[in-house]
Amino acid sequence: MYDVAIIGAGAAGIACSKFAVKNGLKAVLIEIEKSAFGGTCLNRGCIPTKFLLNSSKKQKTWKDSFVEKNEVIEKIKESLLKFLESKGVDIILGKCCFLDNKTLDVCGKIIQAENIIIATGSLPKNIVNHPKVIFADNIFENSVLPEKILIIGGGAIGIEFASMCTNFGKTVNVVEKEKLILPMIDSYFSKRLKMLLQKKGIKIDTGKSLSDYDLNEFDMVISAVGRIPNIEGLKIENSGVSIDESGWIKTDKLMKTNIDNIYACGDITGKKLLAYVAEYQASICIENIKGKGIEEDYNGLAECVFSFPQMAKAGVLEEEAKARNIKYRAIKSNFLKFSSAYVYDDTEGFIEIVLDENDYIIGAGIISNFAGELISLFSLSIKNKLKLADVKKCLFIHPTLSEIIPLLAAQV
Repeated sequence: MYDVAIIGAGAAGIACSKFAVKNGLKAVLIEIEKSAFGGTCLNRGCIPTKFLLNSSKKQKTWKDSFVEKNEVIEKIKESLLKFLESKGVDIILGKCCFLDNKTLDVCGKIIQAENIIIATGSLPKNIVNHPKVIFADNIFENSVLPEKILIIGGGAIGIEFASMCTNFGKTVNVVEKEKLILPMIDSYFSKRLKMLLQKKGIKIDTGKSLSDYDLNEFDMVISAVGRIPNIEGLKIENSGVSIDESGWIKTDKLMKTNIDNIYACGDITGKKLLAYVAEYQASICIENIKGKGIEEDYNGLAECVFSFPQMAKAGVLEEEAKARNIKYRAIKSNFLKFSSAYVYDDTEGFIEIVLDENDYIIGAGIISNFAGELISLFSLSIKNKLKLADVKKCLFIHPTLSEIIPLLAAQV
């Protein structure tokens, strides 16, 4: 019998395996087939998207970048497989389902484990059936990128794909049913980013329905409208695990389900559908299997939309602070007053730092070509309860974009 059986070899499942062997647990990792190893992030999400976004900045063709992308994915995949096998993780390929809360059936092979972690991830949501419509996930199967593209959905995935396709020289139209793109973030940042994306040639229509478009006018239609839980065929009912009305697996703050020996992490929990959150949750699962009693904590969590330019946030921005009746003050600035912005061609950059009444940093938002790198300083500051005065003490390298942060702080 295994100490832990992990269903799903995506970001969450692989991280569970690594943490399990590090903690001396005998682990088995189950995935339906080798091509799926690595999950959405490695095969159809984070890695190919960001690789192609980066390639698009280098004046490379889609065809050449497509080949290079496949080589990179295989290199990472083989490295992960070899590492896990070298650490003693048993990897079993095949369709998996529950027989009971300690027993799994993998294509007729019976697996028993004291603890089970469900890390089966999510799938793209389907809202329209049309021969030209593909899921965002499936674009990475196309060695040719057509000229005229409609993207359904102005969330993070839709906006990233719009930037990527535009940089590869394609004509892109984004349609979003809400009044704003990225509707879950502060409206000021949403409006500012939309303006910058439109300047780069992306047509963005907000507050519109698909019925306003003739899909036959486009060479490709990419659906990027959200995710659904991946539990089909798992026979979750045999485990006794509770799911919510949408099918996401319910977990408490320990990442434990309603069944004591079964945990879940990653997208399947329906919380934050981000690879690094999945890995964080994986560590909590293993720590708590070991009896540590660690609770999840997303305070200061940084998030980034990898568009051109990028938009990143951590903690609470101004609109949320107002809605929550938090006493705050916001420090705002564009990048134009800082010399490094000219050095790195980032003069359209913008930053907002939100402080509470005692000058503790409680949030930040950044629009910049390097927002994803810059925002982590604020995640660190929020998590460790730093004040603006603590940032003022730091001497950052000149000329760098990161020096904008203490320079701005010094002006307050």
